[in-house]
Amino acid sequence: MVYLARLSIVLLACWATFCHATQKVEVALFAEVESIQPGQPFWVGFHQTITPGWHTYWRTPGDSGAATQLHWRLPEGFSASEIHWPFPERIPYGPLVNFGYHDEVLLLVQLTPPANIAGEVILTAKAQWLVCEEICIPEDAEVNLTLPVASEGPVLDDRYREKFLLSRQKIPRKLPVQTSIDVAGQDISLSVALSTDSRVQSLTYFPYEEGVIDLAAPINPKAAEGGGLLLALSPGWDFSNQSSFDGVLVVTEKSRDQTAFEITPTVQILAGMGWLNAVLFAFLGGMILNLMPCVFPVLSIKILSLLESAGSIRLHGLIYFAGVVLSFVFIAAVLLALRAAGEQIGWGFQLQSPVVIALLCYLFVFIGLNLMGYFEFGLSFSNLGNTLVPRDGYLGSFATGVLASVVAAPCTAPLMGAAIGFAMVQDAVIALSVFAALGVGMATPYLALCITPGLLQRLPRPGRWMVTLKQLFAFPMFASAIWLIWVLSIQSGPDGVLYVLLGLLCITFAIWMANLRGGVVYRLIIGLLVLTSLVLISNLTTDKTTASSDFVSYNKAALEEARREGPVFVNFTAAWCITCKVNELVALQSDNVMRVFDENKVTYMKGDWTNEDPEITAALAEYGRNGVPLYLYFDKGEENAQILPQILTEEIVIEAVTAR
Repeated sequence: MVYLARLSIVLLACWATFCHATQKVEVALFAEVESIQPGQPFWVGFHQTITPGWHTYWRTPGDSGAATQLHWRLPEGFSASEIHWPFPERIPYGPLVNFGYHDEVLLLVQLTPPANIAGEVILTAKAQWLVCEEICIPEDAEVNLTLPVASEGPVLDDRYREKFLLSRQKIPRKLPVQTSIDVAGQDISLSVALSTDSRVQSLTYFPYEEGVIDLAAPINPKAAEGGGLLLALSPGWDFSNQSSFDGVLVVTEKSRDQTAFEITPTVQILAGMGWLNAVLFAFLGGMILNLMPCVFPVLSIKILSLLESAGSIRLHGLIYFAGVVLSFVFIAAVLLALRAAGEQIGWGFQLQSPVVIALLCYLFVFIGLNLMGYFEFGLSFSNLGNTLVPRDGYLGSFATGVLASVVAAPCTAPLMGAAIGFAMVQDAVIALSVFAALGVGMATPYLALCITPGLLQRLPRPGRWMVTLKQLFAFPMFASAIWLIWVLSIQSGPDGVLYVLLGLLCITFAIWMANLRGGVVYRLIIGLLVLTSLVLISNLTTDKTTASSDFVSYNKAALEEARREGPVFVNFTAAWCITCKVNELVALQSDNVMRVFDENKVTYMKGDWTNEDPEITAALAEYGRNGVPLYLYFDKGEENAQILPQILTEEIVIEAVTAR
């Protein structure tokens, strides 16, 4: 349909050229100033007075038409900018929609003279445009302007002052709020972080790229989930996943005032994902989480739960399953609520808080001391809740599921990234269902072990060997505490480490006093020690001064500059992401990879997400991710990045860099 319409317009234009001798557009070249100064830029305007009922076209004409062109003939040393276009109006024509102007328009151009001019100058432009009503007529004209050169400051020409003012008011400005495009199959949505409680009445979107959306499809803004506005768009005849959605957004207020903003929305390509695929990817990613190094410390607790559980092992498995799934849903709900409130955070956000890191460190040391037998809460940690549930200790199984979820949540296993990226741009119900599938996937292997009779019969009989095994499993807990203290040293510096170590001293002293089984005074001292440990970590703050000289710190400007110089490898990581650290140790920091980086002049850039960083969060979202790790390789001269797997080897990195 679009191609036929374009052909018909061309034929009509040819016919009209012979049948219409009179110009439908009167043109002139205006200067904003009465005289110009050497070396000082000034503005001119190409003015069109259009016959009523006819129209000319914007820089992107829409479904048909052609933009006005200016070809300058300027004195030596002069330079001219591109046309600064006032925002257009939508002009429906049958099944098509065009972008253009009625009545009159002033197209602004900035000219810069050389520093060594005198006398007067003659400015000439050859203009070409298309003017349409029922038919279209190509027109052209040559316009001239003579301006004197003066040494004094510029004086505005009162004849055109209002025209330049009105045109400037329609020139798009940078929009000071976040905009994004989400592409899922044939569904395109433009989200704008403008409050629906403001004076905004409607939005109109004019893309720069032709054919990227169906211009005739209705655009009805509605409130987005969590605030802001959402424009549902339909793909156009030239749409692809590589399309640019840069353009102009015109905001119409209830007072009928209009303001134009230039937008460069971040694009998330979620094509082909769909809800069922997202749920499947989340389920499989959750199962893989059990093999990730960040979850390993909790495996010991789950094994002990099977060996020492009181009551029905099947019921323990179901309760553990519920603990995992509900915890994932709860963490996701908090994440969605915080994002709706304007926070730029992503999956694993809880470990961006030094206080949460410190509390987990306390917890792992507490568990380790319990497993070592230094004090007892029931027979094992699986019966941690025995003081509340004396007979079966099912609260311990639920607590184990919660702990497993808290520790596993910051990790991003293969397949998880795409599923989480899809979930983060959906409504709350769909998003929470995807996160629930993630929890189901993680808990299913353990549940299957608990409810399968054949596997249960293969478990060894309880005995004294279990005491030794339980003590052995305390060491992964202590190792996790060491890792968390290291993360904290990056987040909060030496002072943060000191606060946590003093807190651990208070906790261990409180446990020692509890073993003495003293009276009321002892209990009071124990309470004060625990309170002191909490007060100490409440003073933790983030310290973002840590730097390293063997990589370039990520920011968007630095990335663009590095890409101009050569290939770039970007590592989005975090100190609390064990998968990230294993990849760095095994692959990214190896001698072979460093040698290949050096030989190919690859800039190694690191985006450290250990502490909250909205710019990195936005970069992750741009590639459909909401957590780390994420690895991007930009080859020299290539616009699009190659996304590497979340589990790296030397071979994967080297192949990405050396492949041509």
